[in-house]
Amino acid sequence: MAELTGGGLVAKTLKQAGVNHIFTLCGGHILPIYEGCLTHGIRIIDVRHEQAAAHAADAYARLTRGIGVAVVTAGPGVTDAVTGVVNAYAARSPLLLIGGAAMIGLKGMGALQDIPQLPLFGSCTKGTWSVPETRLIPEFLTTAMRTALTGRPGPVFVEIPIDVLVNEVEDRLAPIPTGYVHRNPAAADPESITRFSDLLARAERPLVMAGSGVYWDDAASDLARFAERAGVPIFMNGAGRGCLPSDHPLAFAQARGFALSNADVVAVLGAPLDFRLGYGRPPTFAEDATVIMVDSDPTEMGRNRPLALGLTGHIGLILRQVAGALPSGVPSRFETWLGQVRDKEREGREKLEAQAVSDQVPISHYRWAHEIARVVDANTIVVGDGGDVVNCAAKFVPLQRPGQWLDPGQFGCLGV
Repeated sequence: MAELTGGGLVAKTLKQAGVNHIFTLCGGHILPIYEGCLTHGIRIIDVRHEQAAAHAADAYARLTRGIGVAVVTAGPGVTDAVTGVVNAYAARSPLLLIGGAAMIGLKGMGALQDIPQLPLFGSCTKGTWSVPETRLIPEFLTTAMRTALTGRPGPVFVEIPIDVLVNEVEDRLAPIPTGYVHRNPAAADPESITRFSDLLARAERPLVMAGSGVYWDDAASDLARFAERAGVPIFMNGAGRGCLPSDHPLAFAQARGFALSNADVVAVLGAPLDFRLGYGRPPTFAEDATVIMVDSDPTEMGRNRPLALGLTGHIGLILRQVAGALPSGVPSRFETWLGQVRDKEREGREKLEAQAVSDQVPISHYRWAHEIARVVDANTIVVGDGGDVVNCAAKFVPLQRPGQWLDPGQFGCLGV
């Protein structure tokens, strides 16, 4: 019978799950995983700090809408990765962090780099596990990946002690589960769809805020069809940027403050009402605005502001349902409102463009962003680091497709 080390089982399980890359910084507690990766054809991408490994795996997960894997050594390797995991949690990114650990029999005895690692991730992951036996590695890893990918995506942590990685087990005693991830998209009930379409059809000044959930649900084409059917202005934030091209006639950016504060109906799609949206409260939102939310995460419903309607499910499916329920002639009702938003968009753009050609020294941050934007095309992936960089770049960089824009998200981490 063929035997595999625990490290070989890790690599075999990841490979069967479609993982072809891991991001890592070499450490003694995880060497058997590298040997397994070499055997099973998984590319090892080395970094110089474990935080970078976590950020890289986060980015990989976002760009593929699949699992991104970081592998770090025990103790300081694990603690160095915490910031990257927290950032992924806030950004709903399905990151799998695999951490080495001291031998099971030496835990608590002062072994090299031994600390209680699972409690570090209790508040910033969807789940944490420590693998007790080599034969259970596939079961624990597939459970972790299923947890990361289903519902609201997010990071998970699996600790594997060095003896569990070194030990060998017969292949037949460690079967790798299959068919363990089923992301069945959920539609909304007919009554909620009717309510949504009625609220929109009766509005005078509606708008849509499309957030990262639109990207994660792969709903960009549904957003475009809905926008054209409803005829409402669309604003985007987070990974939602690019889900409508920047030059789409219903895509706006510079008029956001005006539009949000004057809208009487706001449909928030996959975007939490956090600081980026003024918590959904005045003065960012009008006091009497009717707020609708669509999200895969039911815990977002009603957070920071009461909702007129909250729908939990797949954003693309729900947009299709609402578009089909809207009465004909709805877009023509919003022409005056759209004209006002377009005027504010033009005013905002003109102010920015005046600063974008400034020759001041040191260089204006708007001039810098303008020059960057000139070399961005549809094949470019733009990463906006935290702070002023992301704020300035977002005002200028043109986006043509989903997944073209990466930013830290709600955690605002520098150095991503």
